[in-house]
Amino acid sequence: MPSEVPLTLYENNDEKMNLTITSNVVGFSLVGKSMEAFVKASAATPDNDAGVWTGDTTGGEIVIEDADNAYVMVPAAAVTTTKGWYRVDVISGGLRKTAVYGPLTVVDL
Repeated sequence: MPSEVPLTLYENNDEKMNLTITSNVVGFSLVGKSMEAFVKASAATPDNDAGVWTGDTTGGEIVIEDADNAYVMVPAAAVTTTKGWYRVDVISGGLRKTAVYGPLTVVDL
């Protein structure tokens, strides 16, 4: 089940989101899985909208460190006051499962 976690980032700063992903599934591990992250205006904004920042393990924006831990590097250009929502998904065997999501506050600097 995904976790809703409010997040605060600082405008025009490169931001590192440290994640610990756990599951009720015995033996769950991030190792060998893919991940995708989205930073967008709202939950209703389509993932493929031109204004959405997307990062993934393939592009190097998300790094899986071990079975439970990963981090997402969000570039400064994506951390703007027009963004209000984020989501991080785990992809395994072609199935997408949201791990963490929530409202995003960007502090206007």
